[in-house]
Formats: sequence, C-alpha cells, structure tokens
Amino acid sequence: MTGSLTPMLETVIDNSPAAIALLSGPSFRFELVNQAYADLAPGEPMLGRTVADVWPSAAGVVLPLLESVRATKVPFHATAMPVPLHRGPGSAVEERWFDFSYISLDEDRVLVIAIEVTERMRTERELLSAHQELAAIHANAPVALFLVDQELRGGPGEAVGCLNALAAPEGCGHAPACGQCTMRAAVQDSLTTGAAHQNVETWLPMAVAGERESRCLLVSTSPLPLTGARKVLVCAQDITELKGAVRQLESALAEKTVLFKELHHRVKNNLAVISSLLRMKADTARTKEARLALDQSHQRVLSMALIHEQLYESDRLDRINFSEYAQQLVNRLHRALVDVPARVAIEPDLDPIDLPIEQAVPCGLILNELLTNAFKYAFPNGNRGRILVSFHQTPSRQLELAVEDNGIGLSPDLLAGTTATLGLRIVGILANQLDGVLEHQPCPGTRVVLRFPAAQRRAS
Repeated sequence: MTGSLTPMLETVIDNSPAAIALLSGPSFRFELVNQAYADLAPGEPMLGRTVADVWPSAAGVVLPLLESVRATKVPFHATAMPVPLHRGPGSAVEERWFDFSYISLDEDRVLVIAIEVTERMRTERELLSAHQELAAIHANAPVALFLVDQELRGGPGEAVGCLNALAAPEGCGHAPACGQCTMRAAVQDSLTTGAAHQNVETWLPMAVAGERESRCLLVSTSPLPLTGARKVLVCAQDITELKGAVRQLESALAEKTVLFKELHHRVKNNLAVISSLLRMKADTARTKEARLALDQSHQRVLSMALIHEQLYESDRLDRINFSEYAQQLVNRLHRALVDVPARVAIEPDLDPIDLPIEQAVPCGLILNELLTNAFKYAFPNGNRGRILVSFHQTPSRQLELAVEDNGIGLSPDLLAGTTATLGLRIVGILANQLDGVLEHQPCPGTRVVLRFPAAQRRAS
C-alpha cells in the first residue's frame, strides 16, 4: 500500500471482489494490488515490478493501451477480453475472460480494474451452442414445431396451414369446424391442465400443390411452464401417406386372409371327399384286412381335415391351438371306435400350446395312430379302462405328447421292434419329420411318449 490512500479507501480496495491495481511511473510499476488482483497470478510477486515483468505475454497489447490512457486522460473500457492465465503454480494455461477498465488518476498513475466474467462467458457460449443446435433441429426436422401461449396467438391451425383457420376472419378456433379439431382440443387441455398429449391424430383441410386436400397430422403437445406465462410446445407430423400405406396393407392383408381361409376350407372339403370315398370303399371291401386298412386311412384323412377346419375357423392362418385340436380328435375317435363310450374313460391333460401347420399335421397323425391303437386293442372283450392324453412343454423347450392306457399292453414283438405294423411305421416316419424321438415307457398298460423341439416363432 501507499501512504497516498486513506485507510478507508485502502480497506475498500483490499476487500473488493474486483481485481484492482495501481500502476505508476513511465514503465508502469505495480504500486498497489489488492488480493483479488494478486490471485490472478498466484505465487507471482507484483509490487515494485513492471507490467512487462509480471505479464510478459500481454505486454505487447496492454502497454500501448496504458500509455494511451495516461496521455489522453480518456478512460479505456473493454468487455469480455480473453486472457490466458494460470490457476496456480504448475497448472496449465487456460483462457479466462475479464471486463477491464484503465483510468488515469494523474500524470503518473493509472488505475486498473479487472472483473472476471469467465463463468458468464462460458454460460453464454453454452447457451449459444444450445440455441444453435435447437435452431438446426427446428430448421431440419421433418415435423412442424411451434409454441402456443395462453392467448392462443396465431393458433395451432394457422401454424400448420389449416384452410379452415386461415379462412376464418378471426383466425384459428372461429371456423365452424374448429369445435371438432382434436389438435386444438389437445393444445387447450395442455394450456389449462398442464397435461401432455402424445400421438393425437387430426385431419385438417390443407393446400397441397394449390389444391384443397384433407391431410392427417400426428400431433403431440408438451407444456413448458418455465416462464411466467404458460406455453405449449406443439409437434405436428404429416402422416397422410403413411395412413394411406397402412390402409393398403390392411386391405391386402384382408384379401390374403380371405384367400387363405378359402384355401383351408377347400382343402378340408377335398379331404372330406377323400375320406368319404375311403369309407364307401371300406363298406364294399370283401376282406376284413382290406376293410380295416381303408377304415384306418379314412381316420387318418379325417385327422388332417380337422386341422384345416380349425385353421379355417381361426383368426390365425399359420398355426393352431393343438390342445383344442387334440380334444376334438379324441372325442371323434372315442365316438367312432368305442361301442359303449362309458366303457373307456378319457383323461385329457393338455396345455394350450400353438403349433405351426408344418408341425401340427404330423403331430396330429401320430396322435391319431396312437389313439386308434389304444381304442381298438387296449381293452378287448368289453374290458373297461382309461386313456390319458397329455401335451406339455418342458423347461428345455421340448414338446412332449404322451398317450397312456391301463389296458393289456403291447406285445413283446412290438416292444422289441422285431415286428412293426403299418401304423407304427407311420408313427416312426412322422416322428423323424418332427426331429423327434419316441419312447415306450413302462406302466401297467402302454405309455408312448413323443418328444420334439418347439418351432421358433417367426418375427411379426
């Protein structure tokens, strides 16, 4: 400090948040610096040294300014001047910003006042960058983006070019059709209640290539209660072409559905005709063996026809609920092959699992063979019994179809595989088609289990 300043003034300068220095003499030596100024160069001695000694990198710019101020007596003020400084000994140089004032006090001394505005400048730069990003998004986004305030100035209809709003003398909201505008209703609700709305469809008359055309807009509204007056950000995207494409796809899908249903219906009818011909031929067969073979073929064809009947009646054309199919097949065979239905009890244990048609057909034929064999041969001479039919999926994604009865059991030759009937050969071939395996498990009667991998679901 110098003795030329009053104690009160020295106290004010020392405790000022602004960096203050007093320079004197022709070489501008530091006569006074407060703590804020000393903190600009931590560990750097200043008093008695010149500006060039303390700030060698800035001397080329600062000294001419100081000389001009001292010569002209006109204060110099600079706003947001960048200055490369060290935060402390050993730290890297960083750019900081200051508001500078150089004031000539007399012919010998110049007062320097520096106020750091680094944080303000960084904030302004961040805001400018964010503004530029938002401006770029607004300019290039393929949607309409605009703000609506509480007064609905301009109105959402006018912002997107609604012909009703543009034709009304008082603007958006005053045309006869404005009362039914879902976009305006969503905006008003966001302004009133603060609720956001997503994907609101609205149809508006708009000018396209000079022609009046109804266009579909997908509108979202989001309240912005950041200012004193509530505002709503409105995003509107024209999806007219998309809606048209969706309609075409829905129409094509409906036509495809009708065609597939008709296909399954005709396949079912053709299989029914074949089944009837086999049944008629069986009635005229001269030998018991021929009649039996034709009856079995008749039942096999019916089991396939039942699959196409379910596909025709279902909303899904590529897969069936196999548990429903199995229940119907069991009931049909029970009625057809058991003279007294109460003599053989059916115990179904079927999980509701969908099978694609390429698995449902061979699986249905296998079930038909196993059930036919059980109904015909497991309970001879009017014996009573039960048949258990189960269908489950294991934790390893294997499907398991089992037919079990408490009848007389299979003959040793069939269990050993030395003798195979046509039905069992068919079951073996179909199991291979499913990449499955057949097991004869021990039980009081007969238990046959088919295991095969579940088909992978197709992407929707």
